[in-house]
Amino acid sequence: MKESKITICSYDVLPDGRVKPSALQRYFQQIALDDIAEQGATYQNMRSHSMVFVLTKLRMDFYKDVLSGDRLILRTYPYKVEGVTFFRAFELWNGEELVCNADSRWVLINYQKRTILRPTDLPYEIKAATPASSFGAIPRRISQPEAEHTAMRRVLLTELDENRHLNNCCYSDYLLDHAPADVCKTPVRTLCILFDHEAYLGDEIELRYHKTSEGFTAVAWNKTLEKPCFQAEIALDFS
Repeated sequence: MKESKITICSYDVLPDGRVKPSALQRYFQQIALDDIAEQGATYQNMRSHSMVFVLTKLRMDFYKDVLSGDRLILRTYPYKVEGVTFFRAFELWNGEELVCNADSRWVLINYQKRTILRPTDLPYEIKAATPASSFGAIPRRISQPEAEHTAMRRVLLTELDENRHLNNCCYSDYLLDHAPADVCKTPVRTLCILFDHEAYLGDEIELRYHKTSEGFTAVAWNKTLEKPCFQAEIALDFS
């Protein structure tokens, strides 16, 4: 388990002062990198072995509003390896109160070949730790009826990361930017994303939305590569 203190900054929030899910994902990404780096798996060392971790699934749950200026404790737990999948959890605490947590799945891939590697191929030990909280289930697939609303998005240079693909933190921005709902009036309470294929600079992504009683589902189709990009399910607070 690794812990750090963070402060929610003005650039981390939406116009209503609530944190953007993508901002928390960036904090999650950094603490996960810091955690494995302490075991020797720095970005440079991993790249020397042509290895990189890729996020495949993420579920975030908000229990309280996370607001600009909040000073919080962030913890991460690499809690299990099953098959080729690494399980990692995140918790965000405001004092003794859990305000948000997230569960995620990762795979190790060969950077050059883009093929999945076995966990035993990783030449570094990642020590398991048990999360303090429980998590909702991450679905295997998200069913999507016929789209009721669509939008197009092009992958831009500033959205890429060092792996030269669309950074996983940007996917939730895509979802909220084109959502068929006002997420300032009905804040996000649960966000689940299943990542299908990488997207690259200039790729055209078509977002297809379907409203549900709790919020909406979405699928993203990479029209450039003619491949699915991701699936998502978002629950909103209608109270």
